[in-house]
Amino acid sequence: MSENITPQSPAGPPVGEDGQKHRAGAFDIRTVTAALLGIYGVILLLVAAFMDPGVNPDSGEAKSMGDNVWTGVILLVVAAALVLWARLNPVVVDESLIDEDKLPGEDH
Repeated sequence: MSENITPQSPAGPPVGEDGQKHRAGAFDIRTVTAALLGIYGVILLLVAAFMDPGVNPDSGEAKSMGDNVWTGVILLVVAAALVLWARLNPVVVDESLIDEDKLPGEDH
């Protein structure tokens, strides 16, 4: 099963002879997950930077904001890894394989 897919450029989608293939792009689950993890990571870093972590009611000691910082950094690293993975190994959608009769909506 050898397909003739020739990439246009690193930024462009791979296109077959019929021109029906393209990258999933923003609709790739890795991109969506990376966006959500990145947003949560930024929020945690902002909380760690600008909010008072409070005081432990049992001991009276100040709480550490280190947990928010480390979790935020790890979330941003994972988000960057997912984006890199999606860019280096994109999902190629072949529209010629979609069965038009099974799509919801109008009767075909």
